[in-house]
Amino acid sequence: LDKETATGIFEETKALGFLSRKELWEKEENDVAREQYEAEERLRQELRDSVDKDGNVIDPDADVDPDKVITDEDLNQDWEDDDAGDEEPTSGGAKECGNCGYTMFIAKGREGRFFSSSFKCPECGAARDQFKDINVEL
Repeated sequence: LDKETATGIFEETKALGFLSRKELWEKEENDVAREQYEAEERLRQELRDSVDKDGNVIDPDADVDPDKVITDEDLNQDWEDDDAGDEEPTSGGAKECGNCGYTMFIAKGREGRFFSSSFKCPECGAARDQFKDINVEL
């Protein structure tokens, strides 16, 4: 080991704060977790900035009704369903409006992501609680 190599190793270690291997691994894990969290937050912000609670695309130059802006609460809430006793969705996410029969097909795991508490049936305007799981033969 020559002096130049040793000095290089010392400077690299000094820049890291003289961490033990365990501390370095923990730091790397924390850095990765922070980067993932920040990436998720950027995606959430893009969603909030691009779509309103009714699923309409937001014009970046237009004023948006504050009641229509998607909030963190909207993004975090699960689909409230009276059929909670069912072990599995009967159709992988098919829901039918009990008022007019309008049918929606929702990707598995996405049930509550884009349907806020203010969601209304696009056909008749019925509230979200009017939508029930249905069996659909595919």
